[in-house]
Amino acid sequence: MGDDIPPWRPHDLRRTAATTMARLGIPQEVTEKVLSHSGGKIGGIAAVYNRYDYLDARKAALEGLGRFTEQLIGRAADNIVPLRQPA
Repeated sequence: MGDDIPPWRPHDLRRTAATTMARLGIPQEVTEKVLSHSGGKIGGIAAVYNRYDYLDARKAALEGLGRFTEQLIGRAADNIVPLRQPA
């Protein structure tokens, strides 16, 4: 890395993803599910009763984040490997 890039940690990627999803208008509860947060907007009693997995919303959020990233780098990534579907 060049001297112009400050040191970073993997957690910085999570923060950047959360910030970018907010910028893209993705609801906070979806972002929290993407990041596997157990508290936050869906905390307390709501977390006890709301067991919805938000799978379609999480997929859409990550696809939107991917498109945004592709626009930032100016091209579509050609080395993306699809994740396996759960059994």
